[in-house]
Amino acid sequence: MAAAKRTLQAEYEFPYLAHAPMEPLDCVVHLSGGRCEVWMGSQIQTIDQGTIAHVLGLTPDKVQLHTLMAGGSFGRRATPTADVAFETASIVKAIAGRAPVKLLWTREDDIRGGRYRPLFVHRLRAGLDDAGRIVAWEHRIVGQSFIKGTPFEPMVIKDGVDATSVEGGANLPYAVPNFFCDLHSPEVGVPTL
Repeated sequence: MAAAKRTLQAEYEFPYLAHAPMEPLDCVVHLSGGRCEVWMGSQIQTIDQGTIAHVLGLTPDKVQLHTLMAGGSFGRRATPTADVAFETASIVKAIAGRAPVKLLWTREDDIRGGRYRPLFVHRLRAGLDDAGRIVAWEHRIVGQSFIKGTPFEPMVIKDGVDATSVEGGANLPYAVPNFFCDLHSPEVGVPTL
């Protein structure tokens, strides 16, 4: 950076955001004859299926999950605790499966107990040569990991770096001769996803 003829700097802030898919969070569970059918939006079907099976005392192969593709299957539809699936299966268990159950959360239920897209701050500095070509690049990233503490942590976090936090920043598609990417992942207690 010290050898650059000119430097540019920019800072970008991304606030905490509720995922808030267009359709309300909902789930239908029908238990019959030792099997279970489920209709819901889901981003991590294996977790939802396993959670429902566990709550109802079934093996996962006895739970057929129909993934609804409307709106968005993200946000609270991808929690490691399968929030909507767990609650719906618990209601079915409480009534001993006497009837199918449809659970529909209000927007207030969703937002109040939800997990948020984490707050991130990116500070970039670029060093340019006489022709305006990038000769140095410094990218500092600060933000919570939403992988830490989940079943995905061993696969995604390597040497303390959450690959999802530096995605697009640590792997530029351009050849920059002097490149540096730095990540800081504070733990601040806000539930993120």
